[in-house]
Amino acid sequence: MKLQRLLLLAALVIVSGCTSLSEQQKIAERNELDTVAQTTISELLKQEPHLQTQMDEALAYGVANMKVSKIPVVGVGGGEGVLVIKGDEPRVYFTVQRLDFGAGWGARSYKVLILMNTQELVADWKDGEWYFDIGAEASAGSAAAQGTSGDLNPEFTLHVLSDGGASATVTARVIRVTVNKSLTEPLP
Repeated sequence: MKLQRLLLLAALVIVSGCTSLSEQQKIAERNELDTVAQTTISELLKQEPHLQTQMDEALAYGVANMKVSKIPVVGVGGGEGVLVIKGDEPRVYFTVQRLDFGAGWGARSYKVLILMNTQELVADWKDGEWYFDIGAEASAGSAAAQGTSGDLNPEFTLHVLSDGGASATVTARVIRVTVNKSLTEPLP
């Protein structure tokens, strides 16, 4: 019995040691997410020059690097990103999980910029947000079009930059955003 407990404890220590990031890994991952955000915003501003005014008026913005796969009936996806809140607050790094139910097929990768216009939405994202949506998407390579029930929500606006892949879907989806505490916490 003692040997089993020791083996279990050793396994837990090994697993927990493997899941934590070193300070250098945290810095590298933060820098990568910050670079993705800057590049995404630059590319979107080239395509949509009026976006700068919306960004200036927003309370915060988030940029996520996403990948989604869809087979008939079910789709899954996820990504990582950074939330920038205007003012002196530190950046918040987050993880996105997405589950789709409905018609469609395909796989694609894309970047999404969300401009947040209310303090409540910013607080929800900092606390971990569940988001329910109905939408349609079509993409081929870097061309994409989409429409969602969220398009009618004045609390935020979404801007999508397609990276590649191909998909065509009409789905109901659940999206969960959670703070990546390992990346968000201050470095020692």
